[in-house]
Amino acid sequence: MNRTIKYFREAIKLVWQSAPGWALTNFSISLVRSFLPLVLIWLLKGLIDGITRAVSEAPQTSIDNIIWLIVAVVIVWFLDEAFTDFGNFVRKKQSMKLEAYMYNLLHAKAVKLDLINFEKPEYFDCLARAAREAPWRPNSILNNLVSMVRGLLSLILMAGVLITLHWTIAVLLLVFNIPGIWLRLHYAGVLYNFQRQQTPEARKTSYFNWLLTGDRPSREIRLFGLGNYFISLFRKSFLKTKEEEIRIVKKRALIELVSDLFKAAAVLVTLLFIASRTVDGTISLGQMAMFLMAFRQGMVCIKDLLGSVAGLYEDSLFIGDTFEFLNLKENIQAVQPVVLPEALKKSISADNLSFTYPGNLISTIDNISFEIKKGEIMALVGPNGAGKSTLVRLLCRLYDPDSGSIKYDGNDIKNMDPEQYRKFFSVVFQDFMLYNLNAGENIRLGNIDELNPDEKLSSAASITGINDLIRNLPNGYSTLIGNLFDDSRELSWGEWQKLALARALFRDAPVLILDEPSSALDADTEFDIFSRFRNIVKGRTTILISHRFSNVSLADRIMVLDKGKIIESGTHDELMKMGGMYFNMYSKQTSRFTR
Repeated sequence: MNRTIKYFREAIKLVWQSAPGWALTNFSISLVRSFLPLVLIWLLKGLIDGITRAVSEAPQTSIDNIIWLIVAVVIVWFLDEAFTDFGNFVRKKQSMKLEAYMYNLLHAKAVKLDLINFEKPEYFDCLARAAREAPWRPNSILNNLVSMVRGLLSLILMAGVLITLHWTIAVLLLVFNIPGIWLRLHYAGVLYNFQRQQTPEARKTSYFNWLLTGDRPSREIRLFGLGNYFISLFRKSFLKTKEEEIRIVKKRALIELVSDLFKAAAVLVTLLFIASRTVDGTISLGQMAMFLMAFRQGMVCIKDLLGSVAGLYEDSLFIGDTFEFLNLKENIQAVQPVVLPEALKKSISADNLSFTYPGNLISTIDNISFEIKKGEIMALVGPNGAGKSTLVRLLCRLYDPDSGSIKYDGNDIKNMDPEQYRKFFSVVFQDFMLYNLNAGENIRLGNIDELNPDEKLSSAASITGINDLIRNLPNGYSTLIGNLFDDSRELSWGEWQKLALARALFRDAPVLILDEPSSALDADTEFDIFSRFRNIVKGRTTILISHRFSNVSLADRIMVLDKGKIIESGTHDELMKMGGMYFNMYSKQTSRFTR
């Protein structure tokens, strides 16, 4: 309960921080609207009594004496409608402000969280729940709170009117709605617990939907005839969650029927009481109308109040999912004493480095040590799963090691701000990104802060052989790339890789890491790039990961990894003389071309 109250306070704080002016306006309008129904039924009571007197005392007289009441009723009715319409606009505007604010918090947190989170299924569950609730749930809390205050205030006013008739009528109005209050609160908790438990299954449903509708899987789905298979998997997963939810809602609906019977009994007793008092002349027709409208308005207020209280309780449960995500700890931070990184002067070294992915029993990197000197070209080779790409992520401090250290010019990188440290690295990842932006932006993303990018764009594109293709596009470097948007031009996988390589070269970083940078390049482009490789990377410390040993042989030093360990290290000639793993891998690959 304490945590729920805490999250409730935090949610209200978020609403206020996102748009204080609109939040205050929303609350003020709701307060005004709370009093308008009371004013309206009081005026209608006076109008009915005035008409009754006029008919009974002086039939066929003018309505001059009651014209002001008619005008007042119309004015109050108009104000109620106007405030309702304006309130809808205010809530919509505030909702937009809050949604943008919450998306900003969500995205800012997502890009700062440690990359290792993406190796944990529970992180995706947490992210899915937060993404589902964060944009609108805090605003729902405010709207339910405002509605609750308005409903409670209106209910008190209506109860006050009914007390003037008889106190038992006001008690009936309240007591006979207690079952409904309990019901809404109870099932709000039941549905929340159910939806939280079903998050993994809901993600599975979403995944099957993506397989059936996404671009990337579309080719294999058709080629292998997998459509009906994944349709059946989607349907099974979808119905598994929805049928259980329907069962809960059905049970709630049946119990609500009992609650409605209590309300009907309250209405029956009230109508009989008011009718009898009117017939015996205790109250006037105007008073009868006022009490009936007050009771009816009180029932509406209770319904709104019930909905608001249940909504607040539900919101307080679900908003916890958002704060659970926002409160995730960021472990990759600068550790004291903080050192400001500068361009590499000496070397990068690893000392007894080990790393194991969450849930794995075997280390991906197992107690390795090495040093890469400034300006050196180091190649990493080894079989799939040897730990090459993982080592790159450790060097860039996308992961922190389980043990051991990485030092940049003799300083432990844990003592450096990760964002500042990463600015000195430029990487082409094996699974590089395809940005559906224009061609120029695709390259400029390598250094988005570059003030004069035009000349460097052409230079980076020329090195990778993509410049001529870009200039021949309809709008040159301003042409949209990809197939998601209108007026765009799709590229081949090799052309996308050229763009990714240009993006890495555009970033003027002292350390360049290339993870399979030529896997999709045509033979001519690959030959052109690697024949000029030393000039291209001149002055940069370079780490090259490749299974193409003709390219690897250009490196100053080659490090062979197997099962997370460094088993060989040396130049191409030295490793060939050893006759070990490198010799065997190189011989097998080159033998295909020498037969």
